[in-house]
Amino acid sequence: MNHADREKTCLPLLERTPGFASVPADALAYLAAGCHQRTATRGQLLCERGQQLGGFHVLLRGRVKLSLLSAEGAERVLDIVLPGRTFGESAAFLGRPCALHAEALMDSRLLYVDLNRVRNAIPRWPEIANLMLVMVAERAQRLIADLEACCLHSAAQRVVAMLLRDAQSDADEPDRATLELPAAKTVVASSLNLSAETFSRELHGLVRRGLIEVERRAVRIPSLEQLRRRGGLEAADLEPSAPLDAC
Repeated sequence: MNHADREKTCLPLLERTPGFASVPADALAYLAAGCHQRTATRGQLLCERGQQLGGFHVLLRGRVKLSLLSAEGAERVLDIVLPGRTFGESAAFLGRPCALHAEALMDSRLLYVDLNRVRNAIPRWPEIANLMLVMVAERAQRLIADLEACCLHSAAQRVVAMLLRDAQSDADEPDRATLELPAAKTVVASSLNLSAETFSRELHGLVRRGLIEVERRAVRIPSLEQLRRRGGLEAADLEPSAPLDAC
């Protein structure tokens, strides 16, 4: 596929991606001409620890798990990437091997952004440099929030914070909300640095207290205010997660 075909195919996808919409149209077209689409089936590795990257991914559809593996095979999930977010840009820009494993949790569709295109575009369009800085800054803020949660928050507080962060309010009753767990409970638990048993116990505890209702991955929250208050969290603990991410 030549550059013109890639631009025609990939430009509409970039235009719908959070963050990229703020980039000038001609700059976005230039980046799109160096992109290509990629599909992944459930369980497929998109990049491995130690792999050199020539660009980064934008997730268009599906879910991607970012994790670390010990020499013994134990896994620690660091994040679950949702559509509209990116991963891999830090390793690509630094020219260092990727530090994480990226695995599709379900059939997924992605856009691969060529790093050389980004570097060549920055002198012409400073907005692209600003976008890259925002990506790195948001990732740093997310890491600080994750470290704070692991070191200072109880298991119950971590679960409540995750529920409140991902909840979608009801348009007619703003205090009511719903959400769907982004992955299997074992994966979500690992991303919160909890065991699957602890995560399930905390969910059941919230159900018994009438703060949530759970049906498989679907979660209903009768009152966001009650969940927030009885979860023992301050407003500062509930900042929304960054829309962009990186390995």
